[in-house]
Amino acid sequence: MSGVNVQKIKWWAGLTLAASMVAVAACGASAQQGSESSSAETSSAESSEKQGQSQSGAQDAQGQQDQAQSGKPDVSGIPDVVAVVNGTEIKKDEFIPLFQTQFQQMSMQAQQSGQPVDEKQLKTQTAENMVATELLSQEAKKRGISISDKEVDKGLKEAAESSQMSEKDFLAAMKKQGLDEAAVDSQLKTQLGIEALIEDEHGEFKVSDEEIGAAYQQAKTQQEQMGAQSGQAGQMPPLEKVRPQLEEQVKSQKSTEATQKYAEKLRKEADVKINV
Repeated sequence: MSGVNVQKIKWWAGLTLAASMVAVAACGASAQQGSESSSAETSSAESSEKQGQSQSGAQDAQGQQDQAQSGKPDVSGIPDVVAVVNGTEIKKDEFIPLFQTQFQQMSMQAQQSGQPVDEKQLKTQTAENMVATELLSQEAKKRGISISDKEVDKGLKEAAESSQMSEKDFLAAMKKQGLDEAAVDSQLKTQLGIEALIEDEHGEFKVSDEEIGAAYQQAKTQQEQMGAQSGQAGQMPPLEKVRPQLEEQVKSQKSTEATQKYAEKLRKEADVKINV
């Protein structure tokens, strides 16, 4: 399969690059990027209920205290092989950058709520997301889906633009997140392959006028609420002016939902072992 339609990158939480981009965007005052990531959690937290029993309650409490003081998660107990997916290992070195980035995101939210980040739950969620990404990537390869270097270059350009950075600054920021240029290219290729897989599975997502109207009303309500909180009432542009953005938003939401459901389907049929 060729000719992937490279639109604005959908930052799905299962991808290391996805979560890293959200953190980069947040640090770069691009707070609206990555809103889709929070909605992409897989519903498999039950598999983690028996994990981490080697730590006592006192150690957990101490870990939360150390976390709050250092601003960094505890990665000392993470095994070399975090998970095995149909015989393919997900290594510690792959896991830690994503875990640390998601921890940073959660820490920013925790500052507002006053609640500490639940590292145990976050480890499980991160591992499950990586498992889902690996399953989708494996399925894309089975179907012969390939992504060209030209498509990766275009994806990189759009990723930098979405984070309001030059490509050079974007890659430098990603390196601080633990991903060099080769890793960024690899993750982009994975993400674009997953998008092509979902398009191959479902076809092009259509958006109705009713759905665009509902998205417009939701955005208008949110703006009014924010204006009421800040004391600065903003004027919502006319529907026709923002129709293209709203249409892309609805398509992205549909794609994200379809990706989650398909990942769950593959998960039921897969041989998966998670070690965190």
